[in-house]
Amino acid sequence: MPLPNRNIPVSCRALAVFTLLVGLLFPASVLAQDSWVDNDDMLLFYEALVKIREQSIHPEQPKDMVRKAVRGYLQQLDAFSDYLTPEEYAAWKQARQGGYAGVGMDIFADPYGRIICLPFPGGPAYQAGVRYGDVLTFVGRRSVRGTAVRVVGSWIRGRPGGSVSITVSKPGGGVRGYTLSRRMVEFNEVALDQSGPLPRIRIYSFSSQTAEKLQHILQRLPKDQPRVLDLRGNTGGDLFAAMDAAAFFLPQGTVIVDIRSQGGTKRYSATNAPLDSAPLFVWQDALTASAAEVFLAALVENGRATSMGQTSFGKGVTQTMVELSDGSVMFVTNGALRTPGGAYYHTKGIEPMRELELPLGAPDSAFWNATLERSN
Repeated sequence: MPLPNRNIPVSCRALAVFTLLVGLLFPASVLAQDSWVDNDDMLLFYEALVKIREQSIHPEQPKDMVRKAVRGYLQQLDAFSDYLTPEEYAAWKQARQGGYAGVGMDIFADPYGRIICLPFPGGPAYQAGVRYGDVLTFVGRRSVRGTAVRVVGSWIRGRPGGSVSITVSKPGGGVRGYTLSRRMVEFNEVALDQSGPLPRIRIYSFSSQTAEKLQHILQRLPKDQPRVLDLRGNTGGDLFAAMDAAAFFLPQGTVIVDIRSQGGTKRYSATNAPLDSAPLFVWQDALTASAAEVFLAALVENGRATSMGQTSFGKGVTQTMVELSDGSVMFVTNGALRTPGGAYYHTKGIEPMRELELPLGAPDSAFWNATLERSN
């Protein structure tokens, strides 16, 4: 976009162009309600962009300046608000479509901005040697530093039969590179393991299918047999799916979670009679996050389960996706989560009732040994 005529004072040029742009972008009803054209702060923002373009030795196109400003503002609000350019958003959507394949691995950004690998058992990443807790540093020759997890995920996914190279740092030290084959992997996000002292139900994530799969497993187990719900590395997913799953274990009317937004606070409770009444243990770790923390808190604070492991991640907010007119998208934090006991746990996490000092990705045997020692 060319700059306005330099013979006109900056403030007047900015006001004229700003008024024109706002008139084109916003309906008259919105303008009348919010008086954006008369907003000195918005005018100042536009004037700043004009002056930067005039004075900087690194001039950029206005669209790039605006996109960086939006991204920077969202990212400084919290770790989960973000912005994707039209190109990034298109790649992200394409990678999520049918016909695209991954490497059997979830990725998640920790509080330090590192991208943690969470490979699924039997998937290409796990078979190649990637392990739970490895830190992803490169995809091909591209560094992941400072890049949104959604964008990094689109770099990894692609057409089935292709391959992608990644580099990881191991928790114990050392750097390893892997070339992973992309393939369509049918992954079961709920799995039953009966090889230990108690049945262990691993819930890797929450999706629209989680509640149904969990119900089938519960119906196969003896009704009074204690069982472990394993939430290690469960970084969340569908919030309402987590609520549905939690309701299987709670009496009707029991509070599951409160969500505070601009419109007020809404309470969600179990709506049906419980499906399962057996004693429960919940195994959590530092990457149990988001919807998984809602599930965890609902069971523990309502006295339905004993939690063991490490303090959870502490993602107690929700996001909404807002598409913009140029094809870009914003992920805006729009809600704060509160446990049934009324606690906000964002950035703090949820402490276990019985702390187990186990390293990230510790084998199941370590958990069983520690559990049995604490129980004796």
